[in-house]
Amino acid sequence: VRIRRLSGGHFVAETRTNGTKIHMVVDTGASRVVLTPADAESAGIRPGDLHYSIPMQTANGVTFGAPVRLRNVSVGPVNLDNVDALVAKPGTLRESLLGMSFLSRLRSYEFSGDFLTLRS
Repeated sequence: VRIRRLSGGHFVAETRTNGTKIHMVVDTGASRVVLTPADAESAGIRPGDLHYSIPMQTANGVTFGAPVRLRNVSVGPVNLDNVDALVAKPGTLRESLLGMSFLSRLRSYEFSGDFLTLRS
C-alpha cells in the first residue's frame, strides 16, 4: 500500500479497524495504535468502561490510555488481526495514531519522498 504525504507533512492512513473506517496519522514514535475515544466507540469499544492506566507521552505532556486489543486493523490489502492498542483518555488526543504495534508486524515499511509504502 502506498500512502501520499499530506500538505501538512503527515501521512494519514485510511484504516478499517474492527470493520469501521478510521483515519489514522502514521506515527513511528507511538509504541501502539492509539484511538481517540470517538474512534474507539465507532469501532465497538465503550470508552466509559475502560481503565486509563497506561502513561502516554504526547506533545502536550503526559496523559493516560486504556489498553485494548483490536480484532482487526487493515490498510487496503494489508491486514492484521489482534492488534494491541490504547484508547486515549477523553480530551487528550485529536487524531488516532497508527503506531508501532501495527507497523512493527509488517514485512516492511518505507518512507521515500512523499510516499510511505507498507508491505505485509
